[in-house]
Amino acid sequence: MDILDEELISFWKALADNNVRYIMVGGFATRFHGVDRSTDDLAMWLEDTPENRKNLVKAFIGLGYGSEFSYLETMQFVPGWTSFYVGTGIELDIMTSMKGLEQLTFEDCLQMASIADFDTVKVPFLHINHLIWNKQIIGRPKDQNDVQELEKIKRIREDESRSGE
Repeated sequence: MDILDEELISFWKALADNNVRYIMVGGFATRFHGVDRSTDDLAMWLEDTPENRKNLVKAFIGLGYGSEFSYLETMQFVPGWTSFYVGTGIELDIMTSMKGLEQLTFEDCLQMASIADFDTVKVPFLHINHLIWNKQIIGRPKDQNDVQELEKIKRIREDESRSGE
């Protein structure tokens, strides 16, 4: 899945236009931070409030997904994540909590998120440290590999930052 795919840009724009509070996590956040790996899904951490859920449904309706997702306003998300297929077959994983980040609030993480600007659409991606903590706790083989690669990138950034002083 190409990070600059037009459908993704439209998706993120609809989220922004409807004031949906979210942070991109998982494989896309890993790619954003510089790890060259593929992912077949789009994972996001949704701030779990009634208003934000309503805003998400409005965004989905605006994207032409129909009102079939109105149940999102009241559904109980399973621990971990809940997957949906949206648009032309994008698998969307929505999380309402993040393992490894229990000591932080959604707002704490949003304030520290890295912001990408795609065609004037600002998209928050989970901070590299938070992503590492999350992936360490999840611990699947691909997450363990991501942690190693993200740690390398973090060290390179720190070295560049020190050499630029």
